[in-house]
Amino acid sequence: MSKRAKITEAFKKCLPIIPVILLCALTVASLIKSFEVPPQDKIQINNYSNFHPTSYKKAVKKSRESAVQVISLTPNSAMMASSSGTYFVAFGNHFVITVMHGLQGPCELTKMVYEEKIYKCIKYIALDPYNDYAIIQTEEIDNRTPIKIPGDLPKNRQWLNSYSIMNKLVYTGFPNTIGPLTISGEVAGFGGSEYLYIISYAWQGSSGSGVFDKNGKYIGYVVAVDVGQTELGIQVLENLVLIAPAFKVDWTKAITEAE
Repeated sequence: MSKRAKITEAFKKCLPIIPVILLCALTVASLIKSFEVPPQDKIQINNYSNFHPTSYKKAVKKSRESAVQVISLTPNSAMMASSSGTYFVAFGNHFVITVMHGLQGPCELTKMVYEEKIYKCIKYIALDPYNDYAIIQTEEIDNRTPIKIPGDLPKNRQWLNSYSIMNKLVYTGFPNTIGPLTISGEVAGFGGSEYLYIISYAWQGSSGSGVFDKNGKYIGYVVAVDVGQTELGIQVLENLVLIAPAFKVDWTKAITEAE
C-alpha cells in the first residue's frame, strides 16, 4: 500500500471521532470563558436588572441617570451641606430641583457634583420654604440625562395611578455623600395634602432625591424620614419616608426667572 493510501486509510478511521474532538474543544473553551469576569465598567455602569418589567426598568434608568449631588457651603465658615437633586431641562435651559433646607449659602457657594466634576449654580430660580424645594439653574452636566418638564410629569388621571396605595416607586440619591444609590419603595399613605408616605429607606443626604413611579413619571422629592416619640425617647423611622408632591412645585418659574 502506498504512503498516500495509508494516510487516506488512517484519516477514514479517525473521521468518526473528529466531531467528538471538536465538541470537547468547544466545551473546554466554554468553561474557560465562563470564568472570565467582564470589565468593571460593564458591571458597574448602566447595568440594569432585567428582572423587572420594561416600564419599571426604564423608570429606574431615568431616576439613576438624572440624579446629581448638591453641595452648599455656609458663608464665613467651613460648614457644608450635602443633598440630592434631579437634573431637568425646561424650555432650553438646565436646572436641578432639590430641597431648600439643603441650601446653606448663596448661589455662588452652591455647586452640583457628578463623577467628581463640579458645576456652578447660575441662579436660584425658586426658593419655597413652605414646600421645601429649590429650583437651581445650572450649567449643562456631563454624563447626565435630564428629565423633561413638563413632559415627565404625570398628566390628568395619571396622578391617581402614581399616588395609589402600594404603587411601586423608585428614587436615586446620595445618602451620606455616597452614591448614586437607587432605592425602591411603595406608597403607604398620606399626610393630609402635604406629604406622601412611602415604605422605603432614606438617610442624611437623601433629601431632594427625585421620586419616580413605575412608569417613569416624576411625582415628587424626598423631604425627610419620619420621627416618632416613644417611651424610649425620640426615634427615627428610617423606613417611612416623606415625599413632597411634584404638583406643589411652581414649574413656571423655570420660564419666567431663567437667565
